[in-house]
Amino acid sequence: MMRSTLILLITALVLPLGLAAQEIGFEARVDRNTFEVGSSIRLTVTLTNAKAGFAEPDLGGLTVVQGPFESSSFNYINGRMSSSVSRTYVLTATRPGTYTIGPATAQVGGGTLRTQPITVKVEKGSGTTSDRLLNEGQQRDRDLFVTISLSKDKVHVGEQVVATYTLFSRYPNLELSKYDLPALNGFWAEEIDQGETTWEDRTTTVNGLQYRVAVLKKQLLFPQRSGKLRIEPLRITCIVNRSFFNRGSQVEALSNATEVQVLPLPPNAPPGAEGTVGTYTFTGSLDRDRLRADEAMELTLTVAGTGNLKLIEEPALDLPPDVERYDPKVNDRITVSGGGMSGSRSFQYLLIPRHAGELVLGPFTLSFYDPEADGYRTVQAGPFTVQVEPGTGGGQAQLMRPSKADVEVLDTDIRFLRTGDLGLRPAGHHLLGSWAWWSGMAAPVLAFALFALVRHRREKSLADPLGRRRREADKVARKRFKEAHAALQNNAREPFYTAMNKALHGYLADRFALGAAEVNETALARALGDRPDAAALARQAVALIAACDMARYAPLETKPRQAMYEEAIALVQQLERP
Repeated sequence: MMRSTLILLITALVLPLGLAAQEIGFEARVDRNTFEVGSSIRLTVTLTNAKAGFAEPDLGGLTVVQGPFESSSFNYINGRMSSSVSRTYVLTATRPGTYTIGPATAQVGGGTLRTQPITVKVEKGSGTTSDRLLNEGQQRDRDLFVTISLSKDKVHVGEQVVATYTLFSRYPNLELSKYDLPALNGFWAEEIDQGETTWEDRTTTVNGLQYRVAVLKKQLLFPQRSGKLRIEPLRITCIVNRSFFNRGSQVEALSNATEVQVLPLPPNAPPGAEGTVGTYTFTGSLDRDRLRADEAMELTLTVAGTGNLKLIEEPALDLPPDVERYDPKVNDRITVSGGGMSGSRSFQYLLIPRHAGELVLGPFTLSFYDPEADGYRTVQAGPFTVQVEPGTGGGQAQLMRPSKADVEVLDTDIRFLRTGDLGLRPAGHHLLGSWAWWSGMAAPVLAFALFALVRHRREKSLADPLGRRRREADKVARKRFKEAHAALQNNAREPFYTAMNKALHGYLADRFALGAAEVNETALARALGDRPDAAALARQAVALIAACDMARYAPLETKPRQAMYEEAIALVQQLERP
């Protein structure tokens, strides 16, 4: 036992001396000095025969994909001992160029060790992403960027374009605080409902870096004018790396701006095709093909396909003159998705033929610009033939429909001369000095005098608030008694007594210039002055108010509501008498 302890003690004393006798080394190396964008290299920093921490080097613009990974080793061969500590980084580059990895440093025995700088060359290779937007976004910020992409960059006026706003993030924990959609000048926009914004199931690799991807928003855009239309950048604010012990930090990202070239629609558009863009079919149907005169039938015209269906207006109907029509009912079955706007819009017309005979409706036409065919198209629905039988009145004559011919001007002659009262006035009659002239001169003076009188009365009324309060007491009481009468008619107990209390209490306070707490029997009797019935009137008023309060807050009514209402009206009328 003592022998084993002695061996361990000798080993512990000799081991540091053996390590100190070995040469200390500190170096950095890469597995290759040339690689392509999207691939990676391994940087290894190794400290030999020393125990010290070392700072990582300046990577010179290269991005850490994985790591750092640390490893250590200890060897004892033929009495010689050695140890090493290594730190390995997996690096990549997002664009071609020449990069210099700076020296790593380590503090050993009071001194500083440095590795040699390393130069690597990054070439553009097959691993580079072909998406320009992703390359530009990654160059703005390798950890977080946003892109705006368009389904088309060249369209015609009215042709639909899908705009997609996409977020790319390398942060393990990210909360989207807010984002402001850019203003859309020259576009008519339709939001595409995607539900709740979530991360996609798979990550996306851009130039060797993996990103989580979330589609923030999709919009369906319809340019309204020709030229180059610009969509400004999208700005977002995020909180990253938030945890229970960390409030996280705020990060902002700005997307790219994008432009779309909008071409004008070709000239020589057929009638009705102005502004109608898409790929459509046009169908029609009648709910019946035989009916009596003066009966109604329903004509349905349906436009279906892809395009801005919400802007399609009702087709023009060229109907015979004896067919009465009403404004159509519009039925939409339109879906807005990432593929654009599609569905159908139907127009239901109510038609009433007024005479018997064979009735031909249509054909009805729809003209539009088709982007897929790059030209105008005209489609038609119909014609439809309807047999109209005589109405129930009987003896109805067949209508001879006039032919549609232009009005022909046969000849021109002297135009019609006006006769009768021409509104002439005798010679020498002038406006100056007439009654109209004097009226016009006196009107401003009279208006000013009236204005001064009204203003004087208003200022006098404002200077006497108590008098104004007394004068308006009856008017306010009438309004509140009207509310009480309405509650009485509706048999509403609580609203009736509330309105009665406000009417009596408010009238007495305003009429005699009393405060809200001064409406009592003594104050009312004093305010009534020398009237012989002052005490009786004051007692009656206070009793009515008390009865209203009792009925409001307790299930006790001292007298019928109609009798109480009539008594209150009689009291107010008696108080108004001098």
